[in-house]
Amino acid sequence: MRRLGLLGWVCVAGLACYGGTPTRESVGTGADGMPETSGGDGDGDGDPSGDGDPSGDGDGDPDGDGDGDPGGDGDGDPGGDGDGDSGNPYEAEATYCVEVINGYRATLNLPPLQRWTDAEVCSDGEAQSDAMTNTPHGAFGMCGESAQNECPGWPGPVTQLLDGCLAQMWAEGPGEPFSEHGHYINMSNPNYTRVACGFFQTAQGDYWAVQNFN
Repeated sequence: MRRLGLLGWVCVAGLACYGGTPTRESVGTGADGMPETSGGDGDGDGDPSGDGDPSGDGDGDPDGDGDGDPGGDGDGDPGGDGDGDSGNPYEAEATYCVEVINGYRATLNLPPLQRWTDAEVCSDGEAQSDAMTNTPHGAFGMCGESAQNECPGWPGPVTQLLDGCLAQMWAEGPGEPFSEHGHYINMSNPNYTRVACGFFQTAQGDYWAVQNFN
């Protein structure tokens, strides 16, 4: 994987995870942790079938009722209490993360990603697991994501981390191979509709941050 300053790692379902020894860089991956190059559908979206729907039924709806509501009650509130509260200790940071990603997508006239609140606490857990094992994307797929970018071992504050890491991911631009453009491909994929941002601060004070796309 080409390193870009303080970037990270990238994985996609149907794609391999690309990266080396983590040095405050970002990485991405896909749902099965295998690379989606010539063996996949070639679009870097983490969907090996190429239809953008990880469940395989064509509707992109995880609970199978066609409404796109993970809680299954039609209100779009993952907690089921109507207040949209995810119980995430990094609430403000998660909101900012989604805003930054959507700012980049807007430059391509892509629809904004919804904040995937019901996967945020799980994504925090993935970031913690990866930090503890010092293995970017080590917990990839645990939250049901189709693709993941990661910023391992970055200094805080989190908003500064996101500004720097996401800017370098976007700067990869479109193109091939996925190992050099995967972060951008994940961020700009038109098939994804939501993103969950997870964070963990180590005892040394640095942060690991994941962005899970679905």
